[in-house]
Amino acid sequence: MPLTKQRVNRFEVDFFWPDLGLVVETDGLRYHRTPSAQLRDARRDRAHVMAGMTPLRFTHYEVRYEPRCVRAELAKTMAMLRKRIRLRPQPAGARTGCDA
Repeated sequence: MPLTKQRVNRFEVDFFWPDLGLVVETDGLRYHRTPSAQLRDARRDRAHVMAGMTPLRFTHYEVRYEPRCVRAELAKTMAMLRKRIRLRPQPAGARTGCDA
């Protein structure tokens, strides 16, 4: 389960999976319609990317009317991130498996 309403890279995010570095925002029109709100969202996404995280955005419409697509995209992204984490090289001298 994700953490909710956490501060990540100086921004409050809707959902956060710290072990995966995944940030998910759900955008309704009330707070994401204006040019200034869109600029803030773009800067927020860039801050997460520059910190090595993966930001995803889903609109209110998608969450409300296309929940299967949202779940499928989340699952695919999470699987990709888990695979990426497993493939990272271990630092020299790191303990793994049975020798831990």
